[in-house]
Amino acid sequence: MIAVRELAGWDLDVYPYRPHSIAPASLLPAKRHIVQRVDLKSTTAPIDGMYDHLRDQLKVEALRPDLQSEMAGLEWTVDIVDLRCLLAFQRRVSFDPSREVPSIPDAQDWSGLINLCFGAEKQVVYQRPDRAVQHGSARKEFVLTSNDPNLQIRTSHNPSTPLTVHMGSPFFEVAEYRGRWFLRDGYHRAYRLLRNGIFHVPTVVVRARTLEELGATRPWFFSEEILFCPNPPRVIDFLDDALVLTYSRPPLIKTFRVTIEESLEPAAPSGDPS
Repeated sequence: MIAVRELAGWDLDVYPYRPHSIAPASLLPAKRHIVQRVDLKSTTAPIDGMYDHLRDQLKVEALRPDLQSEMAGLEWTVDIVDLRCLLAFQRRVSFDPSREVPSIPDAQDWSGLINLCFGAEKQVVYQRPDRAVQHGSARKEFVLTSNDPNLQIRTSHNPSTPLTVHMGSPFFEVAEYRGRWFLRDGYHRAYRLLRNGIFHVPTVVVRARTLEELGATRPWFFSEEILFCPNPPRVIDFLDDALVLTYSRPPLIKTFRVTIEESLEPAAPSGDPS
């Protein structure tokens, strides 16, 4: 079974794996806890001047081709941030006991922290190779399955491979949007870092211009209204048992089904912009 920690001081979404025994009344203590705490103040996640000696190391990471590709089209840089200043748009963090957990370096082990937060490019691995690629009739459909929720299909600029398979970003990512600072990617690492008392970490910093660039557009994320309320959910709230529902759910299999359809249509007349 997969252990789940879900932020419960705000609204709950429709989630079929949350136990039905969790009644709305059970959320009232968490909601009161939110109301009683001080409203969010204007904070800046990047830490100025304190870690100038790490700038050269971070610049080396910024030159990585896989990072450049991952951040293409975004306004971004690399910096050191304070995890305690970050808001969370993700509702749940799940922990699979069968997955290898990376060790957390000491707070002053900057080489270890950089390696953790600027991880190696993830290898595409299917956990169920017998069902990883299935061809339908006349090879018009293929199916990808994995028990890794990070499995993705992306478009590519390479004309010979317009669709590519990815396992998600290996980078710890923070984003500023509308004056607030959010954790964009790396929730599991953030949880373990905070639990180990490590607050200052190296990261990619995105200056998001839209909610889509922030990455908070999935239906199971918190709404924009909640993210900009006086007391929005924070990443550090995942450690607060007063604000978290804990339960177990079964392992899930992520599936992509890609269907290929062919058609022939008349070409537009020469000179017709359409």
